[in-house]
Amino acid sequence: MREVELAVTAHPQILLTGNVHDLYLLPDPELDGRPRYMQLVEVLATVLAQRGYAGLLTCAGGEGLQLAWPEGPQPREVQDVLAEAQVDLGHHLSLGQLREVLAAVAGERPPTAAPVALVITDASRLLSGEQATAEERLFLSVADRLAYRALPSAAGYPVVFWVLDRVNDLPSWFTTGNHTLRVTAVPEPDLGTRQRAAAEYAPRMLAMPTDPRQRADLARRFAEATHGMRLRQLRDVVELARAADIPAERIEDAVRTFRVGVPDNPWQHPTLRTRLAGAEETLGHRVLGQPDAVRRAVDIVARSVTGLAGAQSGGTGSKPRGVLFFSGPTGVGKTELAKALAGLLFGDEQAYLRFDMSEFSAEHSEARLIGAPPGYVGHNAGGELTNGIREQPFRVVLFDEIEKAHPRLMDKFLQILDDGRLTDGRGATVFFTETLLVFTTNLGVITADEEGKPKENVTPDDDLETIESRVREHLQLYFRYLLGRPELYNRIQQNIVVFDFLRPPVTEQIADRALDRVAETVRRVHGVTVEYTDEARDRLRELVTFDLRNGGRGIVSEVEAVLVNPLARELFLHPRTLGSSIRITGLKPDGQNWKLLTE
Repeated sequence: MREVELAVTAHPQILLTGNVHDLYLLPDPELDGRPRYMQLVEVLATVLAQRGYAGLLTCAGGEGLQLAWPEGPQPREVQDVLAEAQVDLGHHLSLGQLREVLAAVAGERPPTAAPVALVITDASRLLSGEQATAEERLFLSVADRLAYRALPSAAGYPVVFWVLDRVNDLPSWFTTGNHTLRVTAVPEPDLGTRQRAAAEYAPRMLAMPTDPRQRADLARRFAEATHGMRLRQLRDVVELARAADIPAERIEDAVRTFRVGVPDNPWQHPTLRTRLAGAEETLGHRVLGQPDAVRRAVDIVARSVTGLAGAQSGGTGSKPRGVLFFSGPTGVGKTELAKALAGLLFGDEQAYLRFDMSEFSAEHSEARLIGAPPGYVGHNAGGELTNGIREQPFRVVLFDEIEKAHPRLMDKFLQILDDGRLTDGRGATVFFTETLLVFTTNLGVITADEEGKPKENVTPDDDLETIESRVREHLQLYFRYLLGRPELYNRIQQNIVVFDFLRPPVTEQIADRALDRVAETVRRVHGVTVEYTDEARDRLRELVTFDLRNGGRGIVSEVEAVLVNPLARELFLHPRTLGSSIRITGLKPDGQNWKLLTE
């Protein structure tokens, strides 16, 4: 209120943006200064009444021209404006008529006459498209010229308020470079304001405690859980809780339901705790050779399931459910563990959203995640990340090979980690409070020497303790100094999970699984049975596990070169009848290829 009161004395036109559609808990002079909830137009009317204005007109697409204040008979100054513009209250105005109203409001008046103000409450919708039409440009040009012609009185300028969702909803030539125009951002409610509102709204909830201390504690919890929300939304949370029979003690559940729009909470499903009890064993069968990484990941997930994430820092519940940062050699199961966690947590591996960050290395790729800004192609389509979470808020979100993303995207990740929300290109807020975020990286495995050449920082000969120490040291160096984002490292350092190199006999298990999958595929597609002699299987294992630097992915690739390619050639040149078999007894080199020895 104070900023607007000062602005009307120095600026004939004021752009209001930000939190312009909320309720505001402010003192009302008509109630001896006691606070009450007001809408934006009421706040402006209160300010203008104290300054001595004659009246406040509003213009909205759905309501036409209205006199918002004062109630009762029209003041003479308001009648003069309406007469000069040749319009009546209650009528919907064309741009030409609204232009005449602007001219009448800003026109010259006797020095003793009190000014009249105008609020264009839906200024964001004045333009019919991305590009202004000739009539729209004329309207804005006249408004721009009138701002320079307006003369102040003792009360202030005959001010025009433009209420915008975003400043760039109007052309930049109109909103910038004009010293007569003031841009005022209405802030989001702070914690103290939300707590006062919570204390007033919460008593409407079911089973509200009667003890004053319990009521105060519940109001505090309500305010903390609604970080980033508006007072109007606090009121709506209470109404939703009443409709869904959610008692006051479960206020956090009411807030969660309001944010994600889903009353059922998979994180609190009774069967999840049962699945989590055996998760180490279940995930260990899926991701071979990583018992330490699996155990740490399960501990972090258990912290999320029990609601203890952020307990040491007094978390408000507005952050993501959990965060995992998988680091280690390539092909050791980082991505596979993320997919397995989706199945464990939500009973569906499709509750998994993966982004290959090598596709987001360009600065403009941010638009793919959250949507293009207004005025750009694809603005109305939204972003892949924000659309995905809006459609299904209970998900595992994987950002694969995070080090390949453009540094600008780190700001978005930091916002998600801190606030648990993102605003997409259309201005809609998407909440990540029910997601498990997983970042993967190979950082720390290969580093640069003094000459800038790549060198192995860890090798399969190192034990896990050495690998973890060196990888963590490099991650800290990378985020703090090379990337220059120490704040991001601070938020993920306790969630780092370092993976080991794959080692025998795990590599032999992976090789055997790959060999068996090849045999199963041939049986299913061709109706032919593939058998391996012990000597052939041993030789295949030896060939495909010779170099473990590429992990399980490297083993599978070698199986393709050593077994699948020559087997495909054999089936192509010598087709087998349905129900027959191929018995592989060995292999021999054939130039740069391999040849199967069969019976």
